[in-house]
Amino acid sequence: MSNTVIATWIYLDSPEESSEYPQVGKKSHLPDFQKVYWKCVAVFFACSTRFNPNRRHVLFTNQQQQQFPEIDGFDLGSFLKTLNVEIVTIPLSWQTPEGYFGKWRNQFYIFDILQFIENQYGMQSSADFKSADDYKPTNTPAFVILDSDCIINRSLDGLFDELHKHGLLALPMPYSETHNINGVTREDMRRIYTELDGSDPGKNPVYYGGEIFAATLPVIRQVNRIAPGVWEKMMDRFRGGQPKLNEEAHFLSYCYHKIGGFGSLEGFIKRIWTSPKYSNVQDEDVRLPIWHLPSEKTGGIALIFKKLEIRNWNWDDLGGYVGVPRREEFLNWRHRIKHSRIYKWLKR
Repeated sequence: MSNTVIATWIYLDSPEESSEYPQVGKKSHLPDFQKVYWKCVAVFFACSTRFNPNRRHVLFTNQQQQQFPEIDGFDLGSFLKTLNVEIVTIPLSWQTPEGYFGKWRNQFYIFDILQFIENQYGMQSSADFKSADDYKPTNTPAFVILDSDCIINRSLDGLFDELHKHGLLALPMPYSETHNINGVTREDMRRIYTELDGSDPGKNPVYYGGEIFAATLPVIRQVNRIAPGVWEKMMDRFRGGQPKLNEEAHFLSYCYHKIGGFGSLEGFIKRIWTSPKYSNVQDEDVRLPIWHLPSEKTGGIALIFKKLEIRNWNWDDLGGYVGVPRREEFLNWRHRIKHSRIYKWLKR
């Protein structure tokens, strides 16, 4: 199954590249910020390789493996090596200019990753085809690229089956027509699409979540043909002060709109909010193969990270640590104590 890849990425910003990532609450060039994401990377691959041992696993980053840090005494580089995670080091060329949006400046790294896949994996896969009989849909290289704050807790065989069937899968987000989605509404997206295409799409477009990209190599080639032109036009709109597509999921949503004919990732992944202020957890979420957990970066995911060196740790406890479908009682007490007034007073 080496032609099926599960991947995530981490890009370490310099002070000049730094921007805001609200779920962590620190500037992205700071070591404490980057430490949070390194922990997510470790947990991501620990889980995915356990439940998908026959898939190829890849980490994309701008760091050489010998530069990987020790996190709280944990040798991350050696750990990933034992899991047979491939490290691909590539720079960020899709860097938004200062003031373009203000948040998530390195998120367009996904397009550097997709270009690398076309250039490198495409050549490798072509060499693997020896005859016409090899050109079967299930032999087409397929890629699932996820944000590192996702936990894969089951086999992704079903997801890859659907991916080979459709070529592209996307995650529709249930936003209203007028909801502000990182600076634009779906009504705004329709106007931008109309100006890009020279014709009205006929309805307000769907916004698709950027926490997952799932496509086969031929579709990746299509995305790589579409995206650069959109980038140039958005830079023109930025310079002209016009409404624009602000982040990578806006760009991908437009690419999906142009490609068409794709399948849905509903039933495979959900953006699950588990914070005390807002929760959308449902009991049935426990059966999803992938949990995207934006509010667990410094919570449950960090707690799981502490368990990675325990040889006989019970992996059935995953959901209890991150609140899917509910947090284990001992963790509830820990959470209450940590956020109590007495604890905060003692920490001063």
